Amino acid sequence: MSSLTIDRCWFLLMRILLWCFALCSACDRKNVLPDDKPRILEMEVVGIDKEEVVVDQIKRMIIVELPDEINHPLLYTRIKLTKGAELVTRQNAALPPDTVRYGFQFNRKAPLSIELADEYKGNKCPIAGDESFSIKMKNFFDGSPGELHLKHQLDLSAPEIVINSCQIAFSDGPSDEKFNVSIPLRSRIVPGPYNISFHKQNGRMATASKPLILDKGSIRLTWTGYLLERSINGAPVKITGFNLYESSNLAITLTDADGKTYQTKLTGYDPFGQSVTLHPDRSIRAGYYTLQVLTNGKLASYYDGARTFQNYRFAVTKTPQQPFIMMFEGADIKHHEYSDVFLYRDKPLTFEKERAAGYMMWGFANRKTSILWFDVEMESITQPGYVSRKYIGVRNLVKYQEGVEEQLEDQAYLNCPPGKYRMRVVVTNPETREEYKSEPFERVVEIR
Repeated sequence: MSSLTIDRCWFLLMRILLWCFALCSACDRKNVLPDDKPRILEMEVVGIDKEEVVVDQIKRMIIVELPDEINHPLLYTRIKLTKGAELVTRQNAALPPDTVRYGFQFNRKAPLSIELADEYKGNKCPIAGDESFSIKMKNFFDGSPGELHLKHQLDLSAPEIVINSCQIAFSDGPSDEKFNVSIPLRSRIVPGPYNISFHKQNGRMATASKPLILDKGSIRLTWTGYLLERSINGAPVKITGFNLYESSNLAITLTDADGKTYQTKLTGYDPFGQSVTLHPDRSIRAGYYTLQVLTNGKLASYYDGARTFQNYRFAVTKTPQQPFIMMFEGADIKHHEYSDVFLYRDKPLTFEKERAAGYMMWGFANRKTSILWFDVEMESITQPGYVSRKYIGVRNLVKYQEGVEEQLEDQAYLNCPPGKYRMRVVVTNPETREEYKSEPFERVVEIR
């Protein structure tokens, strides 16, 4: 039940009560009410006094006064209908013309209340982490959805964070008062204390007595180690990620295939820690680099439960039109090395000839055109002068806009004679015969 959201809870309430928004269709015209329509005569909700459940025939509404001890939607009903009437679900598309629809209204006398869960560690939650935080809400269920609001206590200019019911789930089960809350990853967050309140569409509202402290979490740029951004001839480029706050005293280094390290300059910090502008050294050459982020002089890392990310693959191209290889891995999962694939520059990426297929991601920016061809060019080291081109997936794609950065991914088939190769991506405009070649992939590709 841990993934059951409030919206789904309400839907479950509708389904279990059935009979909330139930449809009654007549089968026998005897013993019906004066308007000659089938009706619900009585409804009993198990666990609730009979006098607290009223069927309003004028409004065609079932009104339920919910007692304080009921804090879940698992309600069961007994229903008495007019003779010959039957209940049908509202999903039924072929309803008879004399169908009568009933709605539900749930009332609560006890006020809504909300607090952080007692066992929650120090009222703190890391920004852009994998953890959720827990809240307790009493007298919550009343058939009305709502939203959780987080408002910064100290920085009144910080945007309010609104969390809808899709990010709120039962902690242990629908009879429990505790809910787990996940903050949307791209929320604009200023670290610090936030007031917590819940607002329902029917006007009920509650505020927690203690704030939630949103702390800076682990720095990360991507989930794969491969960056979509690239620099053109060392020009500034915006790098996106999480927890890239200026107050963390950040620095970024670039290391080329020969082990030379370049110091960079950082400007343009996003106040919500989601981007920073990187200024590479203007003397930097086109090619592929290991990008590392340091905070207060220490290498920043992020652990996703399976892998640690602290090195990222970054490209520098000569022109906007020059393509670059973001990632190349063996199609067989056993070849996948994820974020460390670019660290083994002295270790060939090997393939068996009969299974020489890899998975590639590449980027480019092109002039406006209606068709482009994408190929892998294999230049032999073993047999100098031998060059082979193999297409990448579907060669001709849709129209492209001038100067727009594009990122593509597909299978690349390397059906070449055994030997060692330098690999490039080639983008060709068949209408003009213009072609652009990437810098060679820094690892030697070996076909066995």
